[in-house]
Amino acid sequence: MSYTANTGDETVWVRVAGTGRVLGVQLEEPVMRRPGAEIAARIQACADVAYFEGQVALREEAESSDAPAEGIGWMATREDLEAARARLRRL
Repeated sequence: MSYTANTGDETVWVRVAGTGRVLGVQLEEPVMRRPGAEIAARIQACADVAYFEGQVALREEAESSDAPAEGIGWMATREDLEAARARLRRL
């Protein structure tokens, strides 16, 4: 399974595996005019959102299977995902 996130202006796209490994990054021409640190921050923010989407999906699947809380406590929560989305929107 893979998950994708992008910036609001659709200039940065990142796809990650459910494990969090980055599978691909796409940069559109307009973002290339930004300083490298800004581009990196956008890539990281997209990767975080995509990874947390995967983690939340896995967590919800585990919860529906009555997995013990201590077994999934390390996984990202919906609140983590919303915080990552908010950070991405601010960029």
